[in-house]
Amino acid sequence: MTTITQPQAETQTVQTQPDHESGPWYTIRQASLMSGMPETTLRYYETIGIIPPIARDPSSGHRCYSQEDLNLLETISCLSATGMSLEHMREYLGNRAGGAQAAGRQIELLDEQGRRLDQRMADLQARKRYVQLKIQYWGHVRDHDQAGATELINQSAQIIEAAKRSGNERLAG
Repeated sequence: MTTITQPQAETQTVQTQPDHESGPWYTIRQASLMSGMPETTLRYYETIGIIPPIARDPSSGHRCYSQEDLNLLETISCLSATGMSLEHMREYLGNRAGGAQAAGRQIELLDEQGRRLDQRMADLQARKRYVQLKIQYWGHVRDHDQAGATELINQSAQIIEAAKRSGNERLAG
């Protein structure tokens, strides 16, 4: 049986042995595949403290992920997929053990992220309306309907302005 070093703090480690009670241990490759995050991201998140130090196999020095680590990686992967900043992710993860006392702040963090996602969706909708406008425009051009194309552009100033405000100034051309 291989002995695994399970970090308890950055300066202290405790020896534990994976057994049937502690569940299976996974390599970084397996953790990457299961979490959907690249191995480099897992290493980076450990380095900057988004995830705690991962247990190491003392004979090889390779990371050994527990099921608890994988559960945490699943949460992190989902938070990352929402576009949550590392700063907010770190705070959210740090608050997890706070229970009811931390629940208010957790809700605030998630509400803030929800508003950011709403804004991103609005920006994408503005860009999509612009693309639809250009499809209609080029349909008029294809059909040799210059008057229709000109009228469409003249009536579309709001769509063009919204697309420009959505963060991509190149859409005006």
